[in-house]
Amino acid sequence: MYLSLNWLKDFVDIPKKMTPEELGLRLTMHTVEIEGIKKEADKYDKVVVGKILEVKKHPNADRLRLAKVNVGSAVLDIVCGAPNISSGQLAPVALPGAVLSNGMEIREAEVRGEKSQGMLCAEDELGLSDDHSAILILDKKKAKVGMNFADYLGAKDIVLEVDNKSITHRPDLWCHYGLAREIAAFLGTHLKVVLQSNLENLAAGREADSKAIGIKVKVEDTKLCPRYMALPMTGIKIEKSPKWLEDRLLAVGLRPISNIVDVTNYVMLELGQPMHAFDINQVRSAKSEKSECQIIVRRAKPNETIETLDGEERKLDESMLVIANDERALAVAGVMGGANSEINSETTAIVLESANFDPVSVRKTGAKLGLRTESSMRYEKSLDPNLCALALSRAAEYIKMICPTAKVAGDFADMCDFTLNQGPITVDLRWLNRRLGEKIETRKIVKILESLGFGVEKSEHALQITVPSWRATKDISIAEDILEEVARIYGYDNLVPAMPKVEMRPPEVNAERAVERQIKNILSGAPGLAESYNYSFVGEDQLGKLNISQASFLSLANPIVAHQTLLRQSLLPNLINNIRTNQARFDAFGFFELGSVYFDIEGNLKKNNSEFLPYQEKHLGIILADSDQEKSSAKIKGILEYFLGRFNIRVDFRVVENKDNWETSAVGEIYGNGELLGRLVGLGAKLERSLGLKKSVAAAELKLPALLQAIATAGTRRYCQPDRFPAAERDLAFVINRKISYNEIKTEIAGFNSLIRSVEVFDVFEGEALGKDKKSLAFHVEYYNPEKTLTSEEVDRVQVALVQAMAEKFGAKLRDF
Repeated sequence: MYLSLNWLKDFVDIPKKMTPEELGLRLTMHTVEIEGIKKEADKYDKVVVGKILEVKKHPNADRLRLAKVNVGSAVLDIVCGAPNISSGQLAPVALPGAVLSNGMEIREAEVRGEKSQGMLCAEDELGLSDDHSAILILDKKKAKVGMNFADYLGAKDIVLEVDNKSITHRPDLWCHYGLAREIAAFLGTHLKVVLQSNLENLAAGREADSKAIGIKVKVEDTKLCPRYMALPMTGIKIEKSPKWLEDRLLAVGLRPISNIVDVTNYVMLELGQPMHAFDINQVRSAKSEKSECQIIVRRAKPNETIETLDGEERKLDESMLVIANDERALAVAGVMGGANSEINSETTAIVLESANFDPVSVRKTGAKLGLRTESSMRYEKSLDPNLCALALSRAAEYIKMICPTAKVAGDFADMCDFTLNQGPITVDLRWLNRRLGEKIETRKIVKILESLGFGVEKSEHALQITVPSWRATKDISIAEDILEEVARIYGYDNLVPAMPKVEMRPPEVNAERAVERQIKNILSGAPGLAESYNYSFVGEDQLGKLNISQASFLSLANPIVAHQTLLRQSLLPNLINNIRTNQARFDAFGFFELGSVYFDIEGNLKKNNSEFLPYQEKHLGIILADSDQEKSSAKIKGILEYFLGRFNIRVDFRVVENKDNWETSAVGEIYGNGELLGRLVGLGAKLERSLGLKKSVAAAELKLPALLQAIATAGTRRYCQPDRFPAAERDLAFVINRKISYNEIKTEIAGFNSLIRSVEVFDVFEGEALGKDKKSLAFHVEYYNPEKTLTSEEVDRVQVALVQAMAEKFGAKLRDF
């Protein structure tokens, strides 16, 4: 889109000291992106006024003539085919190097054997009109030989080129008046002219009722046409527009056509509202009376056609909106008028149309027809329906100004059905300043908004903002939009750049996840275990082989496979399957898994008002396979001691009865710092065979909540100074009943005397030499006194008393063989 600087100055005062480049920069920073700034005179670079000195026939072409033309600096030979040239005329001459409006570059050339050093120009070649019938003859009173053609035209305007993409969301900026409003806002001035509709006064001054023309409008689809206005005018005389009007249109790239058409284009460029003028005699149908004019806004009929103003016959469909009378379509709504109702040299009465059309409908229609016009581009942006009245009034005033015989010939028609959401929008001033990162005075904020046309009501900490109609169609709807308006007019470059104040906090630590990662790192490290991920499901056959009752297991309503129909209550069945599928590849190996198990009791997560999800908790499963049971059992105990020791947890193993009815060689419980953590199992040979295992398997399963609690209460490892005095060690082997656990003996020894610092079992023996139901437990006992070196006599006294106490409590005897 092009903007005329002189046109903008009609509406807003621009400081004389502000250069066009400075204005372009301010517009770019505050409102729209300016792609370029150029002088209007640049269009006529190397086009000068020349005087035809001599004309003679071309020797080699009947229709061409040779002219000698004085351009001030030289006399040029020019070949010309125009029929109207004669000696003594003044005409525009395009010199070599000139680029005309149609893109033609002028060069010295040879035409039919004769040299041509330029070109005498017609109006269309200069972009002044579509006339190519003859060269343009200049007024001898104004023109001087050698003067720049731009000076002859008085082309002294500056044109600013706006990037259309930057105003896609701003329908109010597709015109000079809208951008003048923006310039006034960021320059801190007022609009010189505030435009308002004068339709009521125009209608009141129309001709007498006997000559009035009644306009009847019928809108069949108000969604596609929220507003349609029409005004009849008579006394029209079609002629050339006055120079000021032509100059304005030429400056922004539009060719003048005729006074009425030029006015509709002028109003569109001034206000952003497309308009159209129909020849009233073409609008009337055969059924209409002379004093009546019926306009119907409807969808096109199937297979309906129309010849548009560009001379093309176009096929319409039912999705397209047309302007019609009782008989035929007159225009494609919002896109282009029809040739059957266009203004011509015989037109004496017109109907001025000012309407609002659905943007999506216009866009789709234009795309289907392959038409994109200045009008359709504006309608696509969601124009303000209130703009129709102002544009209609403005166009009527201009027509009366340039055509003194023109009169309003009847009441205007106005069919409207629209609503706009104009708020109010509540904006908290504290929020606004916080989001801007800078405190702006309330007075300044109010001034900015009011200069843009917003209505503002103040309260203590907030503003109630009413959106002007020209911003309410698609642009302003929430508080963030208001924030943007304040920021851009205040000036983004006026906001002091500052790094945001961000409080640096370490991320919140999920203690359970951190421990889980630590567990995985430990078990996959020195123990060399591989992590396993299994489904949370088990099957009935799988549990049956392990002699586990499935009565308390939860069944799946829609199992993914037929052999996994239950939710697991232990990790070990699936870990056993992992051993079976991998046993052919390794001699000795192991897995661990961290996963959830599920029980048929109410959990903590409510599913809805009446149901609860089942209880679930995480377990840690460890499984090892080796060549014999003793190796696998010993290894898994060693891994547990190492693993729990990394968390400063003292581990104990206690033999218990097999509550799961698994046929095992050993079942035990795992204690950490005296608290039950889980269980330890070893599969027997018979069970291993039934499960298809070819290796001896030992497994452990720990409850993660219990493990986390043990870790939380275990404390941290701390540095201890080396012993100041040596410790004394004694080995004791007790023969006891085999039903007494080693842990009971160990606990008793450790707590017997304060000098006993540690107790460690190093041998377990059963044999006929001990007697029936007897076993031998051998311990390392360490004695230590932090205050002095212990003598043998002191250690012996404690040990004698210990042996006696063990005999009294457990019937233990010292083994001496």
